[in-house]
Amino acid sequence: MWKLNNRRGVKYYTISSFEETGIVRHGFSTREGGVSEGCYASMNLRFHCDDTRENVLKNYEIIANTLGMDVERLVLSKQVHEDIIHTATEADLGNGITRENRFTSVDALITDKPNIPLVTLYADCTPVFFLDRVKKVIALAHSGWRGTVQRISAKVIEKMKTGYGSDPKDILTAIGPSIQLDSFEVGDEVAEIFIKEFGAETAVKYGEKYHVSMQKAIKLQLIEAGVAADNIDDCGIDTYTHSDFLFSHRKTNGRRGNMGAFLELI
Repeated sequence: MWKLNNRRGVKYYTISSFEETGIVRHGFSTREGGVSEGCYASMNLRFHCDDTRENVLKNYEIIANTLGMDVERLVLSKQVHEDIIHTATEADLGNGITRENRFTSVDALITDKPNIPLVTLYADCTPVFFLDRVKKVIALAHSGWRGTVQRISAKVIEKMKTGYGSDPKDILTAIGPSIQLDSFEVGDEVAEIFIKEFGAETAVKYGEKYHVSMQKAIKLQLIEAGVAADNIDDCGIDTYTHSDFLFSHRKTNGRRGNMGAFLELI
C-alpha cells in the first residue's frame, strides 16, 4: 500500500511493504513542500530548466532531510529513455548534486551498498522500486513507454539475479505515480508495439484513439521475470489528472518540474 505523508508541509509517498522491512529509507516526492515558483511550484527537482539552480538544490536538501538522507550523497540518474542499468558505488556519491552528472545514459540505478541514496526523476513516466529483502539489494527504474517496451524492469530483475544472487520471489516491487491508461493517448504505432510485446490488454481504444497502460505492461514483465503478483504494489495514481499535486509533462506541455523517487539501504 502507498501512503501519503505530510512532514512540516513536505508531502511525499511511502510504500508500506518497504517500510516494514526496516532496511531502507525511501519516498516519492510530490509538488508540495519546496521553494520553487510558477509552473515549478514548489518541490521541483529538475535542473536545466527556467527554475534557478539554487531553488532546485534547496528542494533536494528539503526532501533529503525529510527522508533522513544526506543530500550530498545522493546519486542522480541521467534518463534518456533507454535501458542502461548503472551499479552505484561510493565513487558515484553526489553525482548530479555536488558535482556535474557524469552519466550519459542511466535509466536505472542498483546497489547492494548501504548509505548510497539512489534518485530517479519523473513527470508522467513510471517509477519502479525494487527491494530484495534477503540479499539486501535495491534498485530504481525510470520506465517511460520506450523503457517499458525495452523491458527495463525485467532487466533490473535479471541484474539482481545474476549480479547479486537474488531470488525473484524475495523481491518487493512498487509502481509509483505516473500517467495512467485513461490519460495516456498514443498513436497507432505505439499501441501496436504494446499489443505485440505485452498483449491486447495493455492497449485499449477510446473511440478512434488508443490508450496504453504502462503499469499493466510493467506488471506483466515483472511476473514473467518471477516476481510474485502479491509483491507488486501498484499505486494507481494518475499524474495527469492530479497535475495540481504531481508534475505532469503531458498535461502542461512540458512546462513543469520533476518529482523524485528516493531509495537507500540503511
